[in-house]
Amino acid sequence: MHGLRLSVGELVELTHDVRRQLQPQADQLKAQVQSSTVAHGDETGWRENGQNGWAWTFVTGGPAAVRYFEYDRSRSHHVAQRILGANWRGWLVTDFYAAYNLIPGRHQRCWVHLLRDLHDLKQAQGANPEVLQWLRDVRQLYDAAHTWLREHPAPTLAERRTEYADLFRQACRVGEQYALAYDHPCCALAKRVLRHQDELFPFVLVPGLPADNNLAERSIRPLVIMRQISGGSRSAEGTKTRLALASLLHTWTARNLNPFVECLTALQLPVATAPP
Repeated sequence: MHGLRLSVGELVELTHDVRRQLQPQADQLKAQVQSSTVAHGDETGWRENGQNGWAWTFVTGGPAAVRYFEYDRSRSHHVAQRILGANWRGWLVTDFYAAYNLIPGRHQRCWVHLLRDLHDLKQAQGANPEVLQWLRDVRQLYDAAHTWLREHPAPTLAERRTEYADLFRQACRVGEQYALAYDHPCCALAKRVLRHQDELFPFVLVPGLPADNNLAERSIRPLVIMRQISGGSRSAEGTKTRLALASLLHTWTARNLNPFVECLTALQLPVATAPP
């Protein structure tokens, strides 16, 4: 050390030291995700020492919001299972990536992703009236669900179950229309609707459950920008430091806390007594 002037190597080592002291807090964030009722999941590419891998994120909302990030070379369902834990049985909100299909518990699939794909198909098949009608039918299911929620601000559980069952039946009907028509432009999306028919409308069944995965997508966006600027990290230690500190800093921000103050306070406490 030379007063307040640090070399690049000294600064890097100092950052690693901060992460090591705060690692128990980052681990507690992971535990909080595992015990949550609703979690959102997403993943994005991340390069470590020139090798492709994945930065996974699992986040929760509310006053005790969590933003947890973890790296793995794999994009398989085993990673999500490991992060969420063997006892996970909450609601998992994700896109339609197949790795999430094998996660135990209950699922809400992201309607924003489905609507984007419907829009892309409309752009490609805009002159096909049969396709356009099917796309309208799918979109009308989504609109009908939100209309029902607006018109029933305090529905009973029985009313929610009735509406969910009706939407489920309609989704089956729409999906079955082209799921086996293998040469039809709507086939792929019809199979998706049919495959996830019970995961499209839980937001009608469960109060406060969102119909989209925007929370995870917004949460992982800073990592995407960081990757675009830096290209990733140069070592496993560097990856661990970046993602652990990102977990803590973004969690404090999501809780409307001052990250600088929270970090300084945590560093002044014995590691064993550092609060979550």
